Amino acid sequence: MERDTNQSMMLTIETEETRRAFDAAAPVYDAENEGLAGIQRIRSITRQLYLEYFPPAANVLELNCGTGNDAVFLAQQGMRILVTDLSPHMLEQVRRKIADEHLEHAVESRLLGFEQLGTLRGMHFDGAFSNMGGLNCTDKLNSIAEEIGALVKPGGYFIATVMPSFCLWETATFLCRLQWSQAFRRQSRNGIIANVHGGSVRTYYHSPRKFRSAFAPCFEHMKTIGLAVFMPPPNHVRAYRLLGRNIRVLETLDSMLNEVAPFSSIGDHYVTVLRRKRT
Repeated sequence: MERDTNQSMMLTIETEETRRAFDAAAPVYDAENEGLAGIQRIRSITRQLYLEYFPPAANVLELNCGTGNDAVFLAQQGMRILVTDLSPHMLEQVRRKIADEHLEHAVESRLLGFEQLGTLRGMHFDGAFSNMGGLNCTDKLNSIAEEIGALVKPGGYFIATVMPSFCLWETATFLCRLQWSQAFRRQSRNGIIANVHGGSVRTYYHSPRKFRSAFAPCFEHMKTIGLAVFMPPPNHVRAYRLLGRNIRVLETLDSMLNEVAPFSSIGDHYVTVLRRKRT
């Protein structure tokens, strides 16, 4: 009983620390990230998947919506979105964009972390998604999978962009610097502490196999695509600058091999498409 209480307290503390970190990041998140070539490529690939798997005029749930860039895009395509995030300051950014684009009829926002997904029980969605590694902020994949399974209609899709437990580029970079412990930091079962605008965010890395296993009771796996496999991770700005136009060669390799094992599992991120089972 005492152990359960301690774990609950730790979870609450971690959640609050994560909330504060992303609150601090919210005002500058777009300026610091959305202009990066690697982020733009992730957006492009994931949005193509949303349009492929979510039906026109779909009713869609978004987890960890951040500043709402994907929600605005999908609303402009005629979909209806319920966006959720644990950061009130992120949701302020979302609401501002919704108002600027006159999309209040299509986008609803709720202050909601992963632990509160159960409060949506009774609602039903044609699909759901989580982008930019939001699910790496939790190790409770099984409970999240259960809640998403209760919310997505049979035959609907859940599309998640996740950071795997091994990244070819990152590991090679740290090994070249002789930083052995950093090279395999993603393997830590207890996660690692990431600094987000002066705040601490415990980050857990989920292999595609682990992710599929957590969702297997309710979802069947359709495809997994590696992101930034041969290309540098999106935040490696200096690497992009040094490579210059040569980045196109690596981008071509990514496009050719990112759905082929093992390359689909060893990028900086991967995006996986899961279909809700009909039984």
